[in-house]
Amino acid sequence: MLLTASGCGDVTEAYADLGARALAEAEALVVAHPQRIAGVDSECVAQWICQRLGTGAELQPFDTPKGTMVNVVKPHPSPVAILVSHYDTKAGIPGFVGANDGASTTGLLLALAATMELPVTYLFLDGEECLERYTATDGLHGSWYYAKHAAAAPRPPVIVLDMLGDKVFTPGLASNATYSLNQLIRRAAQRIKLPLADAGEIIDDHVPFLIEGWRAADIIDFDYGPANGWWHTADDTMDKLSAESLARSAALVVEIVQLLKEEQL
Repeated sequence: MLLTASGCGDVTEAYADLGARALAEAEALVVAHPQRIAGVDSECVAQWICQRLGTGAELQPFDTPKGTMVNVVKPHPSPVAILVSHYDTKAGIPGFVGANDGASTTGLLLALAATMELPVTYLFLDGEECLERYTATDGLHGSWYYAKHAAAAPRPPVIVLDMLGDKVFTPGLASNATYSLNQLIRRAAQRIKLPLADAGEIIDDHVPFLIEGWRAADIIDFDYGPANGWWHTADDTMDKLSAESLARSAALVVEIVQLLKEEQL
């Protein structure tokens, strides 16, 4: 199934059901697992995601100095891209459930996997959040593990999706990414008349892939609440999210995949 639309209003309408499902999947995750601390809650949350994905999904456990963490992968035999979301939440913040930061894009990928026949691998990463500050042994654990241990070839481009459920939808692209892939994503956004800001340099799950020689990009809405004040706080709750924002994110992903398919012709 491929939905097409000529503008943002049309996109929201065309992908309304998918956006609603993505929001429902995000809420189901938050209700089932409000805390998703890497190395503590990893196994049960990963099992939950695996069950939602159904046939073909795989658990990828790995050991870290912070404990055993678990990625979830639903591979495609000939993927044009790897779509990525982290599912963990940051530890040490009372009441933090990561509705937007973690659950929104996890819900988006679950909805895409359930409703669209896209030639992509779905990758749900554990351990994105650092406990103190990002170092070689703190944070981005799942992306480091996958980037280092995935098969040497083929290496499709990696599209990281993060914090894309905010009702006030202002998505951007991290500048520290593969230039040609960012340009392709901007062309996809232009097709659906979706503005994409420059998010500047971002430390996110695309970074280990870049360092390991993959093409990688990061689509993120890093403007969440007044002065980004809902990020990493107890205010990151489901009432801040909208199906419309997730519908527009889904439309962008589908356009990106279409351009990547055309690139291979």
